[in-house]
Amino acid sequence: MRIGLFTDQYYPLISGVVTSIKMLYEGLTNLGHECFIFTSYDEKHIKDTEELSNKNVINIRGRKYPFKGLKDYRYTFTHKRALKVVKKYNLDIIHIHTEYNMGKVAKKASKKFNIPMVHTLHTLWADYLQYLSPFFSKHFKRQMLFLLRKWFTGPVSKQSIIEIAPTEKAKIEGRVYGLSDDARIVPSGIELEKFSSSKYSKEEIAKLRESLDIKKNQFVFLYIGRISQEKKIPVLLRAYAKSLKDNDNAVFLIVGGGPELDNLKRLSKELEISNRVIFTDAVQWDKVGMYYQLGNIFVNASQSETQGLTYIEALASSIPLLVQKDDCISNVIQDYYNGIFFDGEDDLALKMSEMLKATTTLKKIKANTLKSVEQYSKENYAQAILSIYEEAIELHKNKK
Repeated sequence: MRIGLFTDQYYPLISGVVTSIKMLYEGLTNLGHECFIFTSYDEKHIKDTEELSNKNVINIRGRKYPFKGLKDYRYTFTHKRALKVVKKYNLDIIHIHTEYNMGKVAKKASKKFNIPMVHTLHTLWADYLQYLSPFFSKHFKRQMLFLLRKWFTGPVSKQSIIEIAPTEKAKIEGRVYGLSDDARIVPSGIELEKFSSSKYSKEEIAKLRESLDIKKNQFVFLYIGRISQEKKIPVLLRAYAKSLKDNDNAVFLIVGGGPELDNLKRLSKELEISNRVIFTDAVQWDKVGMYYQLGNIFVNASQSETQGLTYIEALASSIPLLVQKDDCISNVIQDYYNGIFFDGEDDLALKMSEMLKATTTLKKIKANTLKSVEQYSKENYAQAILSIYEEAIELHKNKK
């Protein structure tokens, strides 16, 4: 089968969507299928990225969006050239992972070349509208969501033969954006072995700790992910500052890049904790697994996730979770079994302080982390999606 994955997000960006697409690509390829990733990036800006040197990653050239929060993304003025590119690959199925630029290209290609199409809703867009316009997002959110459904997600959903959501939460909330009630729930997978502690030597971990100036016995609160507004990282920093009143042997490691990085650095100075917070900026994908090995506990306050792949990566790295309670992770985390839920900033500060002292509790939780993630292998993910492709192709034939 020749499969086209269409996305506005790919390397060097690191996000749950990028991880999901990479795992699907690798899983489908390992099953013997030809898989192509159609995306758009600035070739002048990105030179030596191994992922983008892959001949199966197809760049549809575009221009920068005129919005600061979307500086890493591209759009195309006309889809005529893009359709010529897509036609050359003689696809059997199109899988849309975005509703915007590349989603529109995929939708037109599906119609023009009579290719069956499926769609995964990865993003709950209500939390991301501020990147287009903070003013309109604040004062005219309902109208923006209406236009989103009418112009982007709605048409993609309507044309798709089968729709996919990674969690029950994404399926339910996705109805606002036009997602069908019949959408299938397929959790994204990850490369579990990549995050195993056995993959890295003690010497490698010690060298990385030293390079970041993390002392041998320091307790490490860890955040890995995109540094953006919807992730609510200021909540983590403020709670962390409060927790330090009870313990001076902790450090907060924040791994990732994004539009809010400078603002967070300023906030850490205002909170007078800049000497206890380490910002790495973006790191290479093949090194992310090693950074997880530095953490004692993984923290996240986001409620914009559709699945929370970084949570699964942390568990695969044998790191307990300390995260904001949210429906999207109710099937992933059991409170005080493989992680701990908090509810708001003050509760997080209390539980950060608790974890700094309760080493026995943390060890018990850590022992259960790996048991929680066996179902999220990229092999299971690829096989589940492949079954959907086969069904979509058959439905398309019958429809014709």
